[in-house]
Amino acid sequence: MQKVHPLKKAATLFIAAFSFSSIIAIAETATERVRIIDNTYETELDNGLKVIVREDHRAPVVTSMVWYKVGSVDEPRGLGGISHMLEHMMFKGTDTLGPNEHSMIIANLGGRDNAFTSTDYTAYFENLPAWELETALKLEADRMQNLELRAEDFAPERLVVAEERRQRTDSNPQAQLYEAFNANLFTTSAYRNPVIGWMPEIEGWTLEDLANWYQQFYAPNNATVVIVGDVDPEKTIALVEQYFGEIPPSENITRPYNFEVAQQGEKRIDLAIPANMPLLFMGYKVPSINEIDATENQEADALLLASLILDGTSSSRLPKRLVRDEQIALEAGSYYNYGARYTTPFTFVAVPAEGISLAQIEQALKEEIALLQNELASEEEIERIIGLYEAGNIYSKDSVASQAMLIGQAETTGEGWQNAENRVERLKKVTPEMIRQVAQKYLNEEQATIATLHPQQTTIKNSPAKRDERSDVEISDVETSDRAISDGATPDREINIKTVESAEENSPSEKSKTQETQETAI
Repeated sequence: MQKVHPLKKAATLFIAAFSFSSIIAIAETATERVRIIDNTYETELDNGLKVIVREDHRAPVVTSMVWYKVGSVDEPRGLGGISHMLEHMMFKGTDTLGPNEHSMIIANLGGRDNAFTSTDYTAYFENLPAWELETALKLEADRMQNLELRAEDFAPERLVVAEERRQRTDSNPQAQLYEAFNANLFTTSAYRNPVIGWMPEIEGWTLEDLANWYQQFYAPNNATVVIVGDVDPEKTIALVEQYFGEIPPSENITRPYNFEVAQQGEKRIDLAIPANMPLLFMGYKVPSINEIDATENQEADALLLASLILDGTSSSRLPKRLVRDEQIALEAGSYYNYGARYTTPFTFVAVPAEGISLAQIEQALKEEIALLQNELASEEEIERIIGLYEAGNIYSKDSVASQAMLIGQAETTGEGWQNAENRVERLKKVTPEMIRQVAQKYLNEEQATIATLHPQQTTIKNSPAKRDERSDVEISDVETSDRAISDGATPDREINIKTVESAEENSPSEKSKTQETQETAI
């Protein structure tokens, strides 16, 4: 049995001795460092933990999230998928809780919980009645410092993850193509690796690897606590200070240098495997908002608008022309991961209609890119797209969970929650010429990576993954644990590739699906 962080365990006992009056005293000290912006309170504890609390009293509920800035992009070769594996193991218990007791406690309080791992982060959440928030904080602080990694849990859980990979990727032609596309799109960036890991890496993990990863990255100075709901912000900060304040920071947060070399000409990959329909991915490497000074250079904002013009709504250019008007595609879309930590894909995806070749659908996509490069988008089209995007952002605030998702994601990747909430105002400053310039600069044929799926004449109806029989392409860079919860409280394991762009994607929201969401996805 691996017992992790003995200093953290001692801290737990120390915290338990605090009286409520001493908690309030701590809160008053912490409050001196609080920044208050409208209904949002932000502070940082002495151990480096960032805390963001937003009060929303429309319903007696709260969403509590803990975000760790660690994902597959941080994993060295040989340890691919270890972040996702640790997410699974975080539900296997501490020195005071047995396996899955965390989730059972939350469920008994009328709440629900889960977690998800992405390229850029790992996050844990609880949705529950507001008066039960303290319990959620106790539980999250406990597993931040007192996780017990047991061999008897590790071995079977690794088999579970291996089976996830077999079913979601190895038995799914769409996912196989996406994985091959991503691995060819990037040459050196760790974004080329799947979040779940390659199978030889999964089979090679050790319990010691997992313990080291936990010790290195699961620490307050690598985390953000986000709480949104029917709460008193100052009392909530006091509770966070009570349960997390004495957890020692990590002194060993190191990350591999992540970079991508310049591409020298178009790249192609063709897969001829059993499948029921053809599929095409076409991608370009572009900067994210976190690589650009948003106040001086709006390339990322212009790229986001280009993506929305192409596929922001059902009436956008790609679905309107290719799917409805010309009926040459069953599915056609694009996505841009605006909020990624590093250089990110701008990706097109299409499923040709019956009788239409992959070459024809590729040409149609390139024609749409050429229109962006050669003709200015009309002010009317831009205003309409921004208006719909703004409306989506407003509607998302009806959910405290969606608000928590946007805040946590933006803080963890580097954009910052205030910048994320001001995104619409930045988009309104983008001109048609700026959109044309980024299309010319980044979406050119010499920088393209194209992956095509050529179905072989065989049936896969008995396959454990039949998703390719559907016309809508479902691809995601997010992995979740396989615990049963209700009402879509977990991020969807497969997310329609069109919805990889906005902040509610994979949110712990009350909805089973979100509209335009924002992160990266399989």
